[in-house]
Amino acid sequence: MSNFKRTFRNLACVFALAASIATISYEARAEMPQTDVALVQQMGDASNDRKIQALDLYYALHVSELIVQNMNERRTGSMFAVQRAKRANKAQKIINELQKKANKVVAERSAKIRENQDLRIKLGEISGLDFSDPLVMAPDAPLEKPKVTATVPADLIAARETAWSALGVAQNAWKEERLILLDAQQRYDETRDVPIGDHLRAMTLAETNYARAIGAYRLIEAKIAVASGKSLANVLGAL
Repeated sequence: MSNFKRTFRNLACVFALAASIATISYEARAEMPQTDVALVQQMGDASNDRKIQALDLYYALHVSELIVQNMNERRTGSMFAVQRAKRANKAQKIINELQKKANKVVAERSAKIRENQDLRIKLGEISGLDFSDPLVMAPDAPLEKPKVTATVPADLIAARETAWSALGVAQNAWKEERLILLDAQQRYDETRDVPIGDHLRAMTLAETNYARAIGAYRLIEAKIAVASGKSLANVLGAL
């Protein structure tokens, strides 16, 4: 996450709410694999099938982290909307409707947190590692497609092309949303008359889609590595 994005989150008090998910300790971060390369390495002699299952869940957990973050942001926005309506002496009917929406967001957030915790448990069971703390380092987007041998199954090649195309779309959308957010922050600093919370939430959604596309592509490359008899750690480390 960029420095300017982190500044926006402070402005919106989002990080204070996100802290309710879990407290990250230095010791836990040092032990828990923070990259997909470290994950497969720490799984040692586990079968490649088991490592692929773990990678699938690992990428899904990164996406889940962003979904929970977005739900935190939505909860903040919905609560502020209720408070603003009360301060403005809006009709009780309007306040009640906003409160109803806020309650719905809170319920959705609770469901996403449960999904997040379920992913941690499943990943821990498959990998034999501890994933009780939030993940920190998101997987990198590959700069280019590695070369593959003629022995790679056609279905994996087709899936690879689809994943690569989706990755490009998600990356471009993320870049565009980042520029929009930067412009919004500059205007917010000048006038304060900018819905900065809406832009923050839009940015997180773009990050979520981007992370999902990155994970999908890296998983395909991992499957190709297994099919080609290559080292998972080496292939993932070169992306």
